[in-house]
Amino acid sequence: MTGEPAGPRAYLDHAGLGRLRPGAVAAMRTALEEVLPHGSTEVGRVFGARTASRRSFARLLDCTPEEIALVPNTSTGIHLVADGLDWRPGDRVVLFDRDFPANVRPWQRLRRRGVELSWVPMRQGGYRMADVAAAVLPGTRLIAVSHVNFATGFRCDLDRICELAAEAGALVCVDAVQSLGVLPLSLARTPVDFLAAGAHKWLGGPPGTGVFFCRAARLESLRTVPSGWFGYEEAAEVTRGHPGGLRYDRPQRATAARVEGGMYDLLGMVGLAEALAELEAVGIGAVADRVLALGDRLRAGISALGHHLAIPDRRGGHSGIVSFSSPEKTGARIAGELASAGIQVSVPDGLVRVSPHFWTTDEEVEVFLSGLGVQTS
Repeated sequence: MTGEPAGPRAYLDHAGLGRLRPGAVAAMRTALEEVLPHGSTEVGRVFGARTASRRSFARLLDCTPEEIALVPNTSTGIHLVADGLDWRPGDRVVLFDRDFPANVRPWQRLRRRGVELSWVPMRQGGYRMADVAAAVLPGTRLIAVSHVNFATGFRCDLDRICELAAEAGALVCVDAVQSLGVLPLSLARTPVDFLAAGAHKWLGGPPGTGVFFCRAARLESLRTVPSGWFGYEEAAEVTRGHPGGLRYDRPQRATAARVEGGMYDLLGMVGLAEALAELEAVGIGAVADRVLALGDRLRAGISALGHHLAIPDRRGGHSGIVSFSSPEKTGARIAGELASAGIQVSVPDGLVRVSPHFWTTDEEVEVFLSGLGVQTS
């Protein structure tokens, strides 16, 4: 596998910040040098990237383009739901212990509106469905779940969570930033209501780009969403010289795009469209197969060196993340020593997190294990 930019001897931190794909870099450079310096004269050349990105996301998620909105990051998408639903005192939201703050704080803010919280405890790096079921108490309005935990890499069973939600008449909102681009997910089969993910990790896109999915039947339930210029039908007529183009009575778009606001990051959208096109060309199934195989190799090697895996056994909850701790050194010390050897990992919640991607070479995995072995010996 070729085409990776020069850098560390082993880059294993795609769960932190993915490496922007070379094709995306080239497309953005072209737009930066040949389009944007000319203002409106050439800008039409990049407008198609937005439509292409929307369609790519729809194919990746097995939904319709009308259910896709393009947003800057995961947090924006989560806030569209947390701030957009018509909450009532006594409503309840189910949260997961040790989840990333972006999928906790927006829901915690709802307590001032009388919303109550239930917590699912983390056990051995993951979550048990019995605990999820116990947290779905009377009044549960929504389950806010991360598909993959950012620190341990535990993958939740979204199908079962959707079943529990349906039994309670509750909604499901998914933070998919640690799964989208590395694990298959069909929203035609898994009936979550909302999903958000930034593109700067496993999707290989530019920071500041991302996706928000809103199931068509749920769009009208988001009552207080931003109403930017592009959120209305025929918005472009204002700038096309049509008589009567300037009007304030145009209806909101009947698609998820109504939440996208006004002018967006044109350069980032160009890179995103290219990164998504490359991911589609490879195929999400092939990506998942390779990443999970690399994960198995890493788990075996890390265990053999005497470290403690965050998820101790294969329970069907694995993802692209392999995390561990050491009985002798802190995670920060291990990561620092690896960085000195040109091996990039990260340390969320005190764990050493290793996250290879499809483009990670076998040699990089061996470099990491060798470097970890030097520290252990």
